[in-house]
Amino acid sequence: MKSSYDLQTLLNPFENYLQIKILSGKQWQLKTLFFSLAITLTFILLLNKGYLTQNFKHFYVDTILHKPQPYFFWNAIVEQGKEPFKVHPHEYGSHESNRTFRLTMPLISRILGLEGLGLFVLQAFLGIVFLYLLLNILEKILVNRLLVFYFFLAFINVYSGACFFLNCFGHGDGYTYFFILCAILLRNPVFFSLFIQLSFWSDERSLITVFGIYLFQKMYFQLKTQKANILLLVIGINALLYLGLRMYLSQHFHLQAADVEQSSVKRFLEIAQSISDWWGARSFMAFEGFILLLILFFSIQICDKQRYASVLYIIYWLPIILVSFLVADTVRTFSFTFVFWLFSLFALKENVNNIQLKYLLMLIALINMCNPVIFP
Repeated sequence: MKSSYDLQTLLNPFENYLQIKILSGKQWQLKTLFFSLAITLTFILLLNKGYLTQNFKHFYVDTILHKPQPYFFWNAIVEQGKEPFKVHPHEYGSHESNRTFRLTMPLISRILGLEGLGLFVLQAFLGIVFLYLLLNILEKILVNRLLVFYFFLAFINVYSGACFFLNCFGHGDGYTYFFILCAILLRNPVFFSLFIQLSFWSDERSLITVFGIYLFQKMYFQLKTQKANILLLVIGINALLYLGLRMYLSQHFHLQAADVEQSSVKRFLEIAQSISDWWGARSFMAFEGFILLLILFFSIQICDKQRYASVLYIIYWLPIILVSFLVADTVRTFSFTFVFWLFSLFALKENVNNIQLKYLLMLIALINMCNPVIFP
């Protein structure tokens, strides 16, 4: 009679290796980071090699041979950095036309003297720092390093975690996500304001993350009511400061971003109708397996009869959905919600035992690895 094995028995050799070789020692974060990146790259090369090689061939031609390629934006960023407050003529509705107020990368290019290749290398370096910081956040939330590994492996196989290394087009999302993560880790109002402003001026969609940042910091730092209110005030001041400065630049330098300044109800409905056929599939590409985490999170809220909190969370998601239609860019827009994924972990950790949570995170990681990041 054949022997039968349960799932855990089959996993034991792999998890024992992880515990002994990867997840132990003073440098466990770096070992976990590069081991996970190696797994991710292996799956991409096995399942989607053409996507990777073709994009970087065009990147080479654009940044090394200096022959501008369609849908690569490094040259536009460098030019914007030379004259950040000048109106740069671009085709209406193009990505370049929407970069008008995304000044962080152009100014970094100008200050550090970086061109396309240098900006990408810096983005990749920020990705390493981002992932290292993320590992420390996850350890504090989950406590169990095996759980940390499975969540982390899942994370670097979606756009939010992979864009630092795979997006060679010049969208600059890696910069934005890095500044957001730095902001959520900082309690000092001055440093918090610095990084949240850098994220706003990297991509205005950072504004839709502020409620998620508030929720995360409140749980992560166990903020009492008074300190939570101060945080809310600081966030509000920064949002108003950004909007005020943006209005000033618009009026005094006649700068406009097509998706915002030239938007209308009619245009929004036209875009919504044109993308409605593929909106769901593209939205899933931002979350992939993490949609299971969000479903479980909202299920817990419903079972606990947290009606007030559930309404707040729904309100949080509504503008994100609207923005995804407005800019017709679902993958990048929904990827900004990674802060909410981290916040959701608190509820899961409190309500789901470690064994069940491990299998959930393992399933999410497998889904994400078998569906390699494809963008755009």
